[in-house]
Amino acid sequence: MSYKVMNKHTFLGIWSLISVAIITFASCNRSNEDKADHLNKDGKTEEAISYYQLAIKEGSIEAINKLALLYSNIHQPEKAKQYYIMAVEKGDKKAAETLANLSLRDGAYHDVITYLKPIVDAGDTTQIYALGSAFVKLKRYNEAVQVLLKNKDNVYVKAILGEAYYELGDLNNAEKYWKSAVYNHQSGGINSYNKLLDLYRQQGREKDYKELEGAY
Repeated sequence: MSYKVMNKHTFLGIWSLISVAIITFASCNRSNEDKADHLNKDGKTEEAISYYQLAIKEGSIEAINKLALLYSNIHQPEKAKQYYIMAVEKGDKKAAETLANLSLRDGAYHDVITYLKPIVDAGDTTQIYALGSAFVKLKRYNEAVQVLLKNKDNVYVKAILGEAYYELGDLNNAEKYWKSAVYNHQSGGINSYNKLLDLYRQQGREKDYKELEGAY
């Protein structure tokens, strides 16, 4: 029995056809979300939007967030917000946090509370500073204190917690948390430091003021 040896050109030709088939197969089986990702990366925005919308219809929450981010990146904030809200309605925590941060930046403090209170009530402490800040901005100081106490050991939370107590007239607790931020943390307590200096100045506590001045 004899075997015909395949020459080099024949082998390369067959391998080329196989490679094209593999690439075509992979392309055909790529998800709409993957196609959108690649198109978005290549700067083909309109095509990417179409494929993200298809992926959303197929049930991808991640595609909703990606489309919202795309709209944000091309400076269409209202459309971005529309899709973030859609993600929130489907129970997506990341979208709620994003909307809350945007709302805090824009001064929409009631919206911050709407997006973050359910998250904090469920036990998440990472959003306490933002939620507490919104309550303080709205002068709802008692509610701010209740929220901020859930993460009272955080140096940034201490600054806003002290402010809430100060506005409630509880100067002892205001001083307590500002002092703790200054003396128990190596960094992050500059706001508490400045507020504490102001408190001592207002109260005429010259000795305490001088001891604190330059300590942070």
